[in-house]
Amino acid sequence: ILTIQNWLSFYSENYIFVGKLVGRFYDENGAPTKALEQAKAVIEEALKFKQQNNEKKQFPPCNSEWSSTSGSRFWCTVKNACFELYRGFSDIQDWGDSVRNRNQFV
Repeated sequence: ILTIQNWLSFYSENYIFVGKLVGRFYDENGAPTKALEQAKAVIEEALKFKQQNNEKKQFPPCNSEWSSTSGSRFWCTVKNACFELYRGFSDIQDWGDSVRNRNQFV
């Protein structure tokens, strides 16, 4: 999702706007469709997730424990994580198989 957002930013900064393509994201009047609004919402959530992930990298979660024999102990663990695609992306029902078929985005 964020790759699409990066491409959109690059495109809008480096190319001259000539119009809107009627289809999944714009209707025949050039108005945004529900699919575009949903995609924008997913991108916004992905950007929030990325920001939260960056904050977690900067400030990793730490642990603490206390016992009467050893007292207090604090430690921080940094783990590698696999990130799932934003779960809301699968909620966009009218995209059908294009979500799974990258060639349809090209």
